[in-house]
Formats: sequence, structure tokens, C-alpha cells
Amino acid sequence: MTEDKVTYSQIPVSVIDTKAVGKKGIRTKKHHIKHSSRTEFSPYPMEIGEICSEFFCRDSDLIFDPFAGWGERNVCCTKFGKTYLGYDISPEAIEYAKKKYQVTNYLGNSKTDPIPPHNGLITCPPYWNLEKYKGDNNLSRTKSWEIFLDDYETILTRSSKEALPNSTYCLMVGDWRKNKEYYNLSYETERIMYKLGFKIHDKVIVSQKKITPYLKMMTNCKRFLYTAKVHQYLLVFKN
Repeated sequence: MTEDKVTYSQIPVSVIDTKAVGKKGIRTKKHHIKHSSRTEFSPYPMEIGEICSEFFCRDSDLIFDPFAGWGERNVCCTKFGKTYLGYDISPEAIEYAKKKYQVTNYLGNSKTDPIPPHNGLITCPPYWNLEKYKGDNNLSRTKSWEIFLDDYETILTRSSKEALPNSTYCLMVGDWRKNKEYYNLSYETERIMYKLGFKIHDKVIVSQKKITPYLKMMTNCKRFLYTAKVHQYLLVFKN
């Protein structure tokens, strides 16, 4: 089959809308993952897992995930015939992936545990303390933004050392504002990856406008003159 006849689960365009669920397109509590008494978390978008594993990592068969999370990326990689190995520091996340999706992620710390050779990486790091996950020594519980970035860079550096030639790295990251401070994780990710010898291959805007209650943010947006964040980035690199 010629390239122009190939079809993909997700149309490869530079803006991807994540699906709206729940009443009026806003994620309700039942669509989130209950993680602790004080916080709930949305799962990783399957649309992004599909375009990463089927399209960007088309020629990669060994996928490593240093922040395996709730299991969605494992599902997508398995669907498209990839060998996937994901570490997560949270026993709760490991158990959730097994119960919800019948997939196996491994309890491990990507800062210290052996990382396998791979030619693809698909992941979504924690956004520092924006969401606090259970488990000791995890990035969401580091004491400062600077320590978080140091640990994040350590994990990407350790991963890159096991990357085979012609590897593709797909990282979904977002920027956010908290206590009037702007945290530019997309920039920091690009900075680290360039430092490690990777080059940007593509950048996709992951639109979450349909699932973000942005109207509730308007008071502060108008008061302090900043926009409500309704997107993340999928950054794709090659070595």
C-alpha cells in the first residue's frame, strides 16, 4: 500500500481535540480517576496515545514510558503491536491499570531503576505539585520547582542513554499558572531534550477546550489579564 493510501486512527493534524464527555462536554467526577481524598485526575487522552503509537512511533517497536500512569498509553501501544514497558512509582496507578484496562505496568522508579533499550518513548510527566500523586520520592512531591526540574532532567537523561539510533520521543506536557506564577514545562522539556541531543520533529496542540470549564476562570483572567489554559502540547523529538 502506498503512503497516500494509508489511513490512521487519528488524522495527523497539528491540533487535536480531545473528546468531550459528561454533561455539556465537561468532565464530571465519574469521568475522573479518584486518587485521594482531596484530588481527582483525568486520564491520558486515548486520541494522543493512538497518534503517538500508530503514527509518530510507526517505526518504533520498543516503547519505554518513565511515567506510566493509569495505563492508557500501554493500551494504545499494545493495540498497535508495540512492546511497551512502563514504570510508575505509585502502587495505586499500577493496580488501576490492571483493573481498568487489564494491562501490566511495573512498580519502578525511573530515577534509579534500570531502563531498557528502546527506540520509542511515549509519556506524560507529572506537572510538579499541580496534581499530587501517592508514593514516595515522586516528582509531584518535590519541595521546589527547581528540584522538580532537576529530577525530571535526570529521568530524561537516563532514558536517552538507552535510546537506540533513530528513536522517537513523544511527550505530552502543559504549562500552567499557580499562585500568579507561570510554570513553562513545555519550554523546559524542549530545553532538556535539545541538551540531550534530540531535535524537535513535530509539535501538536492538544485542545481541551471542550472538556475545560474555562468560563469559571474568567474572573481571574480578566482581573490579571491572562488567558485560561485549555490546551497542552505533544512534543515529538528524534535523536
